[in-house]
Amino acid sequence: MKVNFLVILSLVGLLVVSCDKVDNPFPPSINTDLDTTIYPGNWSDYIANEWPDFTTLPNDDPNRNAIIEDFTGHNCSACPAAATVAHNIHVSNPSRVFIAGIHASNTADGTSSFQDVNVSQGYTIDFTNPQGLALGAYFGVTLANSGFFGNPAGTINRVPDNGEYFSADGSWLSKTNAVLSSSPKVAIKAKLNYFETPKHGFFLHTEVEKIDNNLTNDLAMVVYLIEDSLVGPQNVTNVLTPNYVHRDIMRGTLDGTPWGRTLTSALMTNGKYYLDYSYILPNQLAPQGVTSTHNAENMHVLIYVYDKVTLEIYQVIKKKMVP
Repeated sequence: MKVNFLVILSLVGLLVVSCDKVDNPFPPSINTDLDTTIYPGNWSDYIANEWPDFTTLPNDDPNRNAIIEDFTGHNCSACPAAATVAHNIHVSNPSRVFIAGIHASNTADGTSSFQDVNVSQGYTIDFTNPQGLALGAYFGVTLANSGFFGNPAGTINRVPDNGEYFSADGSWLSKTNAVLSSSPKVAIKAKLNYFETPKHGFFLHTEVEKIDNNLTNDLAMVVYLIEDSLVGPQNVTNVLTPNYVHRDIMRGTLDGTPWGRTLTSALMTNGKYYLDYSYILPNQLAPQGVTSTHNAENMHVLIYVYDKVTLEIYQVIKKKMVP
């Protein structure tokens, strides 16, 4: 999968690339690193007709949203109950609470028997990915005081509680409500343009504005790819359940790193940050030896901005492949 980011060029560079008249004022610079072959046409047409004019787009949410990072495993007998808690919180706040089911443990390599593929026992799908495992290892071992005690455990916007980021599912609702009632510090706008042909890929364009001037630490953006409603095996209270519905599976990040891209002055235009991505959807998860295909309707992205020092996630929004 090819993943690319914003390379800043001047407006003069934009005029050199294309003689076509661009009616909207965006992009303020053109990104030459994107996989332009995802678009089924001339790239100059994409620039002219598909690239968003953020001055006309409303904020995706003027309120602060919440992300529940549920660290889980398909052979974790207590994990389905925690997933249900997270899902119910989302159902109560569908446009403001989002879930990332991260299949990782608190070990040096981020994995344990909870995540292992074990065909003889019936656990045939590998739900892990390198970025999720890296997060498990970081919070479980590197950051020894994170509170990541094992699976299931979760973070709510990585807001620390007595210095710890993780908690059991019994406190997720109150912590989520606390986030939802707090004031936003960052605003995110985004436009996702998905093209089924020729490569079932998409472009994601984002604008970030710091609206709390008291934020002085570096910020960074991460984009999770989420696969939803996959039917597969799961240990439910010590019983193998072959047709369990796995929701909100974190498949990885668009840039291939767990910590995303730092918002630097090189990404800034008129006081706002602009980051762009291109990405080709992977096939859906499937048992070992089984061929699967992509399903854009079952995938979306979660875009969040966090503090690189405190790790707190200040804002998160969701964009579907297919509206």
